[in-house]
Amino acid sequence: MKNADYTNKLENVIKQMLQPVKSIPFNLVIEALSNYKVIPFDPDIEEDKVLLGALKTVADEAGQAVNRSGILRTRPNEVGNDIEPF
Repeated sequence: MKNADYTNKLENVIKQMLQPVKSIPFNLVIEALSNYKVIPFDPDIEEDKVLLGALKTVADEAGQAVNRSGILRTRPNEVGNDIEPF
């Protein structure tokens, strides 16, 4: 196979991979990628309201702790590594 043909085939495969995946529920995509089951969330159920409140509180506390400590990185994608402990 010629180099140009091979390159074209690769480009086409990549284009197909980048096409939006329509009509597939988001939870199935996450489950396929992570091998974990996504637990349904219903904001009308009291237990889920409590969970959401707790998650908001923890996220706020973590954000405040990050701001107090500060993170200086030259590459933005490295910031995630520093945020993980919080």
